[in-house]
Amino acid sequence: MWRATLPNKKTIGEHEREIKHEVDRKHEEDSYEFTRKDILAMIIAAYQIIMPLVLLGGVLFGLFTFLFLKFFLK
Repeated sequence: MWRATLPNKKTIGEHEREIKHEVDRKHEEDSYEFTRKDILAMIIAAYQIIMPLVLLGGVLFGLFTFLFLKFFLK
């Protein structure tokens, strides 16, 4: 609790510069590279997000076509 009650001596700009410098240093040390497993996981995740929308669109299109042919073309 004492950390939260101490007066903050650094400005926000100084904190931002320190954090940006630390992040840049960590990226230089160990830059992240995508492996085949990472890319495959991203493809599967995109498929899981997009496929329900595609199926919903197909069902709505099929329903619209059925109703149009059944009722409006008689």
